Parts: sequence; structure tokens; C-alpha cells
Amino acid sequence: MRLLGRVSRADARLLDAVLAAVVTVALELTCWLSPGVSTHDRAVTAVAAVLFAAPIAVRRRWPAGALVFSMAVVVISMPLGGQLLTNDNAYILSPLVLSYSAGAAPDARRGTIALILAVALGAGWAFLPGEDGSTAGSGQDVQALFVVVLALAPTWLIGRYARRHRWRTSAFRALAARASADKDSHRAAAIAAERARIGSELQDIIAHSVSAMVIQAGSARLLIRADPKQARDSILTVEETGRQALSDLRRLLGMLRKDADPRALSPQPGLSQIAALIDSLHGTGLTCVRHTIGDPVDLTPGVDLVAYRVIQAALQAAVARHARNGSITVDYGSRELGLEVRGDRAIDDLDGTFAPIGQRVELYRGELRVEATAGGFALHARLPLEPAGLVRPLAF
Repeated sequence: MRLLGRVSRADARLLDAVLAAVVTVALELTCWLSPGVSTHDRAVTAVAAVLFAAPIAVRRRWPAGALVFSMAVVVISMPLGGQLLTNDNAYILSPLVLSYSAGAAPDARRGTIALILAVALGAGWAFLPGEDGSTAGSGQDVQALFVVVLALAPTWLIGRYARRHRWRTSAFRALAARASADKDSHRAAAIAAERARIGSELQDIIAHSVSAMVIQAGSARLLIRADPKQARDSILTVEETGRQALSDLRRLLGMLRKDADPRALSPQPGLSQIAALIDSLHGTGLTCVRHTIGDPVDLTPGVDLVAYRVIQAALQAAVARHARNGSITVDYGSRELGLEVRGDRAIDDLDGTFAPIGQRVELYRGELRVEATAGGFALHARLPLEPAGLVRPLAF
């Protein structure tokens, strides 16, 4: 395996040179070990064999020319006493390799012309007289021509098929790379849009919290002498609201840029609007059932909004896949809020579909998990609750 890996990484031109050398050695051994060949013919054949196999070294750079040159050597050497393609099957190695290379050449027109010229040169070799002017007879000439065509044409076609297969493979690979890049781009755009939307909604939540703080602080100022206990409660509310606002502000500062949005003046939704969300989907063909576990608790505006967005994103994905039945489960725990949404239609790209809403859940130190079920999908989300008991009373 290691040897194959090294060979695959080697320079193709070096491999061709090695192949040419190996074929040359094989032809030379055939030439000098073949019986019944005169010394003169053996010497001519040995020299011709070198020129016959040498084009293999440049078959990738000049595939058409290499094939034509090699077959021309056969024709030219024959009147001089060359015995290429006559005495042993080893001589067919060079035409086989070169005809394959011509068929696999990028330029199909040149490869076709090279095949035609090679067959024509093979016909010349089959019908031209030898050094002594004798011919082998018409029957043997036709047989020799048939052998040449049978050697060149099929390997050329195999090379052409291999070239087309490589082109298709390369095209499909490029298409898959573009599709992957487009998918990543769409996912990044969706996440960026969701992050911008998160920023706009957090700005609205912080603005609402600050407004509430101002009102409570003004109320405490008016009641501080007349009703100190009520003033103290107002100041405690200001502190709790301020802590929540600071928590949302920390989430906002690292990721957002200010963007004007007309929706900023509208109130943000929460779990109390889930029923209205389900009703709005009746026209889409989706029937959804809601289950509640535990007693509902007061949620901070940020957690309430994130929970709503998680359910909304899951239902929108179900509607987009033409789901017919779905279920929503809201689990009010003592330390965390659990959400589960199920649909009866499968979603191909679960991670990509819910990546934007996953960013929102992670912002609140939560966890989002999606999985494929039998013929559908299931979304599970967990959002930690920020207990109000952590508020430190003010001393008066």
C-alpha cells in the first residue's frame, strides 16, 4: 500500500520515462533472443526498437504524434530489414500503450487523426515488401492488417472512454464542490441574518428593561418618604431588572451592529403566543398538539423570546417539508426550560436547517439537539433559567 501511494504521487513524466525504458528492455531482449533472425536484421531491429518504444516517454505531452511516430518507425525499418511486429507478441506493447494515450488525449480531433494515420501506417507495414522484395502473400497480409487494427482501435476506444469518464468525474467533483460552497454560503448568510435579528430583538428587550427601571426609580423617588416599604420594593425591582438588562447587554455587545428595523417598536413574542402561532399554521395543513409539563413560571424576556423562536423555527421547517402532524412539549423545570418539537416529515440537512436558531440558544448558554426519527424529525432544546433569588437586597 505504501508503494502504491508513492507511485501515485510520483511525477507522471518520470513514470512514463520508466515505462519507456522497461518496454525498450523487453523489446531488446526479444530482438536478441529470437531465433531465425539474421545478424543484419537483428541489428536493424534493435535500433528500431529503441525508436519504436521511445515515444512512450512523451505520450502525455504529444499523444497523437507519439503514436504516429512509433508506427512510422515500423514502416520505415521494414525495407531495411526490421522485424518489428513480426516475430514476437512483445512488440505490440508500444502500439497498445500509445493508442490508449491517443484515445485519452484532450483533443479528440487530433486523437482520431492519429488513429487513422496509425492504421494507414499499419496497412503499409502489412502490404509493403520486405528487404528482399518478397511479400508474405495476400492472405497473411490481410491477417497482419487485422492484427494491427485489432490492437490499435480497441485500446484507442478504451482511452477515449477513460478520458470521458475522468472528465465526468472531474465535472461532478467540481459541481459537488460548488454545491458545498453554496451550501456553506447559504448557511453563513442564514446565521448572519439570525444574529442580526437576535441583536435587534435584544436591543428591544434592553430598551424595555431600561424603561421599566426608569419608571420604577421614579416611583421610588416619589414614595421614599411617604411609603418607604413600597419605595424599597420598587428599588429591588429596579435592581432585578437591571441585572437582567446587563445580562442581555453582555450578550449583545460581542456580536451585534446597530440596524434600524421597523419591528423594533413592536412587542417581542414569548411562550404565551404559542397558541396563536399554532392557529396561524392551520391553513398550511399542519396539525400541531401542545403539551405542558410542570407549572408555568415567569421567564426573563430573553429566555421567553428564545423559546418562542425555537418552536417557531421548528414549525416553519415542518411546514416547508409539508408535514401533517406535529407536537410541541414545554417542560417547566426548576432550573431549566425544556422544549421538544416533533414533525412527521424528514429533513435532509438537520444541522444546516437549525444552525441559525442554534446560535440563539447557545447565546443563552442553552443546548439544541436535532435528530431524525422514523419518517420525521425531533428537536430538543434546553434553556437554563436565571433564578430571581440571586437578586441581592439593598440595604437602607
